[in-house]
This record gives sequence, structure tokens and C-alpha cells, in this order.
Amino acid sequence: MSYQKKPIDAAGSLNRELAQELLDETLLADYVKIEDYLMVVLGVRSCSFVTIPAEFPNAGQFGREIDLLCSDELHRLVEAPVEKKPLLIPKLRSRIQEAFKKVVLSSDTYRAHMAWSRKLLLQTVDIEVRPSIHELYLFKNSAVKKQLKRLFALRAVARKKLMFSKGFTESRTNLAYAEELSEDYVNLVGKLLGYPSCCIEKYVNDRLGGGLSVETRASVQLKQVDEGMRQLSVYAYFARNFFPCQPTCRNAIEIGKSIFQLLAGINPRLGAVYLQCLRENAKIVEEYPEFAQQYKQKMEKMVGDT
Repeated sequence: MSYQKKPIDAAGSLNRELAQELLDETLLADYVKIEDYLMVVLGVRSCSFVTIPAEFPNAGQFGREIDLLCSDELHRLVEAPVEKKPLLIPKLRSRIQEAFKKVVLSSDTYRAHMAWSRKLLLQTVDIEVRPSIHELYLFKNSAVKKQLKRLFALRAVARKKLMFSKGFTESRTNLAYAEELSEDYVNLVGKLLGYPSCCIEKYVNDRLGGGLSVETRASVQLKQVDEGMRQLSVYAYFARNFFPCQPTCRNAIEIGKSIFQLLAGINPRLGAVYLQCLRENAKIVEEYPEFAQQYKQKMEKMVGDT
């Protein structure tokens, strides 16, 4: 885990020129610029995070390079007898970490993300989630750092608890990361990311209730919205990977509309770009079950080919 300290009293108003410069940056995705950087800068949310390298514009390239660098270790693990696999897993993990450092952390894309955090006077925490996955947390207030430490501790406890639990089903563990089955973790991360309390409560109930998954429930709800509410409901999806309690959630819609108005007031192009992000966010939620099925088939094919 690495920290970057920045003054929190110098994050003044975002001017039109700086906003234009950020919009012209090609190494950050548009929704990351707005939802992860500017929303924190403008105080809309106290914290955000970027999943690395998944949310990089060139994520596919990084994935292929890491796979290539780790192919020998992976092949040895796959071909090894069962009794020898426990000895090879740590070697593969170490190799992935080395490849991640070489390919991702030394890349222009990663440096651009860090440079923009400094330019916008944001503090950062970079934490390893998996050997090939990091999360870059962005925030202004130093008090958030203490909350993040608690968040990471809750995640560690949840994962350890699941690892040693008995009787859990494969479908349940595949539903989400283990921490998303922790009520304390979900409540804290939802609060940090600025989600409405009603949506956090619904998310927790879905995750722990054993019925429809969060993603399926949210997709079904959006598909059932009539055309008259369709345009308004887009504002409820004010951030990527956020699932409102319902497409017509007044709290979520008010957040989305206020963000749009704030951004458009700074730079009209910012408002236009964010409106497109809102539409894409809603589309992702609506099509999530289909995407998940395609991903599952792809993974099964890869396993079969191996």
C-alpha cells in the first residue's frame, strides 16, 4: 500500500481552463476524469477509486503483456501434479506482482493518473487487491485515510472469514468479492463513495438476501421503466458501477442532476461529456446480465481450451 500526501486546503475552484485540459487528456477515461477525479475535487463525494488496470483506456494491452510475462509460471502450475501446486502458487503470484510493476506501474497511463491527482491536489492510496489488480483511492480530506484503513481491515476480515467458512456455495462466492457479503464493509464503502443511504440499504439486502443478485435486480428494474421516465432515470446512475435502489430513486436522481448542472456551469463540454457517461452507466446496468453471461462463457471456453 502506498500513500501520496497533498495539501487539502489548496484545492480551490476548478477553472474552465483546467477542466478543458483534463478533458483533452487521452490517458484517462472520460468517466474516470469526472466521476473519480472531479467529483472528489468539487466535494460531491469524499472518496473515489480507480481499478487498475481495468479502468485504463489501454487495459487490454496491459493484460496481454502481463499474461505473456507470466505464461511460463502459469503453464508449470497447470501441468504440475496436485501435490506440487501449493509450492508453485506463491511463485506465480510473485511473478504476476513483478509483471504488474514492470508493465502497469511504470507506464505512461499510470503516471498520468498520478500526475492528475497532484495537479488537482488530491491525496491517494494505492492498494493491491489481487496480484494483477490495484485500487487507486482519491480523496481531499486526510480524515478519509483513517476510514480507508478501516475499510481495508474489514475487507481482510471478510476474505479470511469466507476462506475458512464451511458450507458456502460456489455460486455465492462467485457473486461478488467476499467483502461485498460484509454488511459493515458495504455500508462504509457506500458512504465513502457518496451513495444514498436508501441505495446502500437495498444493495446490502440484495447481497445478503439470497434472492436476485444486485445486478439482475437493477437490470430488470431499468428495463421496466416506461419511456416517459427514461430520460429522467438516467440521472440516477450518477457513477459507474453504482446500482440505485430503483431507477426513479429521488435521492440518486437529485445527485446526478446537481452534478450535471455543476459541471455544465464550469465548462459546457464537461456537462455534455458527463451526460454521455450517465447514459453509458445506465446501459451497463441494463445489459449487465447479458454481459455476465458472455463473460462466463468466455471463461469456460478458456478453461476448456487449457
